[in-house]
Amino acid sequence: MTGAVGDRLPGGLAGSVMPSGSRPSLKDVAIATGLSIKTVSRALRGENNVAEATRKLVQTEADRLGVQVNDVAAGLRRKSQAMTSIGVLLGDFANPFSAQMLKGIDSVAATHRHLVLTADAQYSPETERNAIRSFLAHRVAGLIIAPSGKDLSYLRTQAAYGPAVVFVDSPPPEAESASDSVTTTNFESTRTGVGRLVARGRRRIGYLGHPRGGTGANERWAGYLAALEDAGIAPDQSVIRHDLVTEADATRAAELILAAGDLDALMVDNNQLCLGVLQSPTYAKLRPETLSFDNFALAPQFGITVIDSNPYEVGRIGAQLLFGRLADPGRPPQHVRIPANLIVHDDPIY
Repeated sequence: MTGAVGDRLPGGLAGSVMPSGSRPSLKDVAIATGLSIKTVSRALRGENNVAEATRKLVQTEADRLGVQVNDVAAGLRRKSQAMTSIGVLLGDFANPFSAQMLKGIDSVAATHRHLVLTADAQYSPETERNAIRSFLAHRVAGLIIAPSGKDLSYLRTQAAYGPAVVFVDSPPPEAESASDSVTTTNFESTRTGVGRLVARGRRRIGYLGHPRGGTGANERWAGYLAALEDAGIAPDQSVIRHDLVTEADATRAAELILAAGDLDALMVDNNQLCLGVLQSPTYAKLRPETLSFDNFALAPQFGITVIDSNPYEVGRIGAQLLFGRLADPGRPPQHVRIPANLIVHDDPIY
């Protein structure tokens, strides 16, 4: 099989080798590895009678060539039938943010008569990669991804003949300028929100954050640091915790940093973690002023100011970009930024 190097591949993903002719197949993987097509097929399907070393070798070559096993019935291989679904991969379905984003995506997909297939990456790059492989095996027309991992370069081999791709909430750095994306003002809005805490006399401001795999979490962290620097406040690592995923993680972290003493405010970088903070007995007793990125229903009751990133709109516009890309694969990449709004709840309802 021959190919030529291209600066930009169709669908917006940059770099890699541009294959010519038909899509690479199991036969190409078999030739590259020296194995039989049957062994290659078993390895890619995850069957038990394949040695782990063989499985890794086959998967590496399949990723390099952009080969996927089609798990869909033979009747679905016809384009008219196969191209009626899209895959949506988000960071954590337990987060209310994800539910709102999915509603926005589905509102657009329904008008295009496409089924929405979903997967939960659980902030795990490995889980993310496996889910994407599964979507590709099912020949989805497009992918909407809120990335958890820092490296999605393996998608580049799919760009010449695979699905359209749109990144939402947190596009990976290597694809940010070459793929359609919808993001929010993570850095600016966090800086403004934390700056408001400082203006209200708060000096010892804690921080609870989710894993910084994608750029969104990094931007919120950078906004927090920038607001402190603006005020001449040095970050205090004793009141900072990262890599929190569940509400229970946030509850434990809140207990620890509040035990450090003298905390007069708290920045939480997503609403699920903030729900965990509310379950901390020490938090309930001390009630430091709290700022949460992403809105949630209980915020007014507890007097928690939120940065509303409007996930429904992020999802809706992301889906619009995806179907626009399907209609016009050669159009220039589009990048949409949706302003996040500060909603102040200074006084709890009860």
